[in-house]
Amino acid sequence: MADRKIVVVGAGIAGLTAAYRLQRLGCQVTLLETSSKPGGRMITIHWQGFQIDPGASFLTSRDAYLFQLVDELGIRDQISPFKNENSGFQVVIVRGNTHHKVNFMKLSSYLRWPTVSLAARLSMVKLFPHFWRYRKYDPYYPELAPGDDAETMQEFFNRKIHREMFDYWVEPTMDVMCSYLPGDYSGKMLLLSYVNYLSTRTYSFKEGLGYFTQVLADRLNVEYNARVVRIDYRAAGGGAQVHYLQDGAARTLDADFVVVAVPGEAVLDLFEQPRSAWKSFFPHVHYTSSAKLFMLLEGDAPALDKGGAFFPQCEPWKLAVLGWERKPDGRIQGMAALKAGCYDPAMSNEEFIRTIMADAIRFEPALAGHIEDTLVFRWPHKVPTFRPGYLAALKGFKEAPQEDPVFFCGDYLIMGSAGSALASGWQCAERISKVI
Repeated sequence: MADRKIVVVGAGIAGLTAAYRLQRLGCQVTLLETSSKPGGRMITIHWQGFQIDPGASFLTSRDAYLFQLVDELGIRDQISPFKNENSGFQVVIVRGNTHHKVNFMKLSSYLRWPTVSLAARLSMVKLFPHFWRYRKYDPYYPELAPGDDAETMQEFFNRKIHREMFDYWVEPTMDVMCSYLPGDYSGKMLLLSYVNYLSTRTYSFKEGLGYFTQVLADRLNVEYNARVVRIDYRAAGGGAQVHYLQDGAARTLDADFVVVAVPGEAVLDLFEQPRSAWKSFFPHVHYTSSAKLFMLLEGDAPALDKGGAFFPQCEPWKLAVLGWERKPDGRIQGMAALKAGCYDPAMSNEEFIRTIMADAIRFEPALAGHIEDTLVFRWPHKVPTFRPGYLAALKGFKEAPQEDPVFFCGDYLIMGSAGSALASGWQCAERISKVI
C-alpha cells in the first residue's frame, strides 16, 4: 500500500484518526488543516496561566476506539480523572430559589433528588425498559437501532416519562454540553446516548485534551493554514485532485483517495458536482453554535472559592451554565455560557460579556468587581444536531454513500462527542482499506 496517496481534509480528531490508521497500513498520507494547529474542537488553550479545554471537555470509559488508540500511542499514563467521582460528575441545578447537587451521569442520584417532585423521580423507572432495549446495540452505529425516530427528545420525555425530568434533567444538561434546543435531538438519539454514557467514568489528559490530538498530529504529515477550496474526483479507482490555498498560494495535490473530515455543513461546497447520495444526505446535517466566557477573578471572599450551577430553560435566566473555582495559587478561574435560545452568533464580545455578567452577579453578588480579565471563545460548529428523521437519512447514506475515491468521517455520522468523532475516523480508514 506504500504507493497509495491519501489526502485527509481536516485535522480534527476524526481526520487525525483516519490519517493515523491509514498511515499504519502503509499509505502515504497528507493532512490539510485550515487553521494553524490540529484538534478541531478537541483542543487545549493556555490563558492567564490556566489550562482550558474550550470544546470537548472530557472522555468517557465507553469510548472504546479512543482508548485502544491511546494504548497504541503508549500514552495511557497521561490519562487522568475528569472529576473525583467514580462515575459521572456533580452539578448543581437551579429551580426557583433552590439549588441542589446531582450526579449528571448517574441515574440513581436523580431518584433521591429533591429538586423535582416524587412523581417525577419515580417516573425515571420508566426509562429502564428503553435502556434494556437499546443496551445491546453498537453506539457507533446509531442508525441500526430499532424504534421510532419521529419525535423530539422533549416530546418523548413529556409523553413517556415526565415533563419535570425533561425540564430539570435532560434539557439543562443537553444545553450545557451540546447547546441543543429541545427540537435538536430526537427521543431515539437521547435513549441511545444515555444508555451508553450514564454511569460511565469520565477522563481527561494531564495536559488537556489537546495533548491527545497533538500527539497524533506529531506523528503525521500535516500542512497547516491550508484551506481546501475544491475537490475534483474521477470514477472509482481514478483518484482525485485537491485544490487548496496555503499562505496565499494556490496548490494542488493528486491523491488515490480523499478523506473529507470537515463539518458536514461544509461538505457540498467542496465539490462542483457532488454525487446524488451526497446531495440527498448532507442538507440534513446541521450544527449548534455557542460561545464560552472564561474569566480570571481575584478576591478573598469565601463565596469566591467555588460555586456555580446549570440553569434550566424554564427558569428565568439567560445563563445556561456558570462556574468558578479557586486554584492553589489563590486565583480564581470562571466559565459561563448563555442558553442556546439566548445566544446569537452576531453578538459582539462586549454584548456577550455584559449579558452573562448581569445574570452571574444576580446569582452570586460576590462576583461583582472581582473580574480581572475575560476571554470569549466561539464555536460556530459545536456539535451536530440529530433531529427527528435524521437517523433514517443517515441509514440511507451509510447503505449507499457513493464514496470511492472520496470518503467521509465526522461526528455527524455517529454522535456528537469526541469519542464518536474518533470512531468515525477509524471506521472511515477501515472502509478505505477494503478497496485498496
